[in-house]
Amino acid sequence: MAYPLDNSNLAYDLSRFDTTERERRERQRRAEEKARAIRLAPANKVSTSGSKFKIIMVSLMMFAALFAVNYYNTKKDDAARMVAQQEQLLAAAQDDNELLQSKLDSRANIGYIEQYASEKLGMTKVSASQKKYISVNTEDLIEIDNDDSEGLLGTIKRGFSAFLEYIGF
Repeated sequence: MAYPLDNSNLAYDLSRFDTTERERRERQRRAEEKARAIRLAPANKVSTSGSKFKIIMVSLMMFAALFAVNYYNTKKDDAARMVAQQEQLLAAAQDDNELLQSKLDSRANIGYIEQYASEKLGMTKVSASQKKYISVNTEDLIEIDNDDSEGLLGTIKRGFSAFLEYIGF
């Protein structure tokens, strides 16, 4: 590098520390890189258009999945609420049943029945003079004796006889 011969002291040469030229070259280099990046942008834009579609589809699928989970949980809560209501109704019905059963038990005893018959219906107990005895004609009756003393053979014999009688012999 050649130094000017202007008889000046190099220690005070401030032009060597001037950075404006260096900054101008750096700005120019950045502008060229930016221009190259801008030229490449349309090629990338075509490939990202498919990505936008994919992003939209994935978003819709995620929304549908969240909706399905929410719907399932809502149905499960409704079913649990209905079960709780039915259990309350069952408990109330069981209490009513116990109350009615105790009332029925208190009215079904002999003392209450006799009192009701005499007071409400005007009935009285049967006396010995009111009893009449009848005789039953037993000549036309057939008696069947179930004698189980014959054991296994007797049971088989009766079964075979019943079978023959069933088929008409």
